[in-house]
Amino acid sequence: MKQPTRKETAATPRRKFDETYQRHAVELTLHGDRTVIVVAKELELLPWQLYEWRKFYAPCPGAVGPVPQTMEDAVPANARLRTELIRMRERENVLKKSSGILSETPESGMPRLKR
Repeated sequence: MKQPTRKETAATPRRKFDETYQRHAVELTLHGDRTVIVVAKELELLPWQLYEWRKFYAPCPGAVGPVPQTMEDAVPANARLRTELIRMRERENVLKKSSGILSETPESGMPRLKR
């Protein structure tokens, strides 16, 4: 009986990619005329891997500025977003209160003196 070779029995080891490699692969999909599938084949990756990396490293369509590259860059952006969130919540509360006041039905006639 033939012994199975190592290649037949063992799975291929999982490859690890550093952040710079992942960012570079995402940049290739964003700034070229090639599709994600073509870039994945060229880099010997699975297309779903490249799509997952794009979720993390590609800029969002409605983003205000560039995506922070490091944690030090993200700290001021987080502070700005937190202050904007607080301001938006305050606006929302004011609008809720004003819509409640405006939607109240007035009593008929003049207000009476309550004793």
